[in-house]
Amino acid sequence: MSKKSRNLILNRKDYERIRRMDHCQMTLWVESVYKSGFKDGKAAASEGVLTIDQVREILIGLNGFGEKRVSAVCSELKKAMNTTVEQTVG
Repeated sequence: MSKKSRNLILNRKDYERIRRMDHCQMTLWVESVYKSGFKDGKAAASEGVLTIDQVREILIGLNGFGEKRVSAVCSELKKAMNTTVEQTVG
């Protein structure tokens, strides 16, 4: 088990505190857990991400890819990325 996952083990004291929560307290607690996980996931997802500009530079460097073809590929990638973001958000 990694160090970070050990911090997520629910101890008896926290379990009893959670068990005694009313509906409002539980809602706030769950929201805080969700937001924390979302923040951590967003940070992890942004590591090592290629940008369209980086893809453009890579493709320009390859034989057989001219500016026109690279622009077409990059515009299609932008469309696909926007569609994915809209589906995730919506």
